[in-house]
Amino acid sequence: MESTTYQPFQLTDSFGIKAEIELLPVYMGLFASYEYEPNGYCWESHIIQILEKVNPGLLDHIEFDPEAGGFYAYADSQEKQLEFVQTLSPIFQDLGALEQYISTADRDRIDD
Repeated sequence: MESTTYQPFQLTDSFGIKAEIELLPVYMGLFASYEYEPNGYCWESHIIQILEKVNPGLLDHIEFDPEAGGFYAYADSQEKQLEFVQTLSPIFQDLGALEQYISTADRDRIDD
């Protein structure tokens, strides 16, 4: 299983998911262009809103653990870990699609 398939996310042990935000300047710039602090807390808030629209049931299987420099989460099974990255990776790889979600997010629910 190639983790690069799910960019910008990587799979880790114990059903973990991570994105090293500080190493992803294209995403930092996109979030900053909407006056969001591009950190793990911001990503968590946006990802929750995206999942509420495209796969709300998945939220029951993910525990978020963001940090300032990175996005981290844990799924309760390998199946849900893969479902998470298979759902979100295509959105994050299509910057136009991601920007659509960012531009319409409920700013009051974004923790950055």
